[in-house]
Amino acid sequence: MMEEQKEYEDPEIIGGADGPTTIFFADKTHKPTFQQRIQRFINRTKRHLIEKKIVPGTHTIEEIEEYLKSRYGFVEADRTDSLFIEEYEQMRTSFLFEHRPDLVEGQEIDFDLDPSEDSAVIMRKLQEKSDKEREIAESIPREVFDIDYHRYIKTGKDINDSMDIIIERNYAYFGGNAQGSNGYIRKWRKIYKDVYKYYGVSEEDIKNKTQRYKDLILELSM
Repeated sequence: MMEEQKEYEDPEIIGGADGPTTIFFADKTHKPTFQQRIQRFINRTKRHLIEKKIVPGTHTIEEIEEYLKSRYGFVEADRTDSLFIEEYEQMRTSFLFEHRPDLVEGQEIDFDLDPSEDSAVIMRKLQEKSDKEREIAESIPREVFDIDYHRYIKTGKDINDSMDIIIERNYAYFGGNAQGSNGYIRKWRKIYKDVYKYYGVSEEDIKNKTQRYKDLILELSM
């Protein structure tokens, strides 16, 4: 008996400079369950209610940095620390390919994924792609392309509780993560949402539903 072949959309690779990469394969033959349809309806309703509450008002990335320090007690990480340097290099590589493709034209690394492949094989290919892109980024002088990377950290009472927020000033990017107890993670989510609200959106963002506006709605609905 022939094995049924499932049809897949192109793979989606989600990952950034501040976190691990996740690979998703969308199965076009799969129909959402009743519970999934209900959840999607709830999510749409939640986003709609959030949108109705959004009012214009913005702050700059530099103002966010001051807000983190004055309101929540974040401190800037040591820029000579090995973890800081590694994260900086990862983000520089990522931003190079995303924002300055002209500098790497003809050097893009093809990445063909087969969803039937073993996950270890997929991750190996992904690592090879990452290593090659890193080599390309390192070959480009800092005076030609660089990022203005900053990392702010905050620790809890428990040694395992910590949170950080990543700031990149040139491209107005911020993100972050937390680790530790469930309560500390919830605290982090509350802080991060507040920071996103403080960053805010303009009347133009609301009117044109810009990416900044979409990012705010998405973050507040999580």
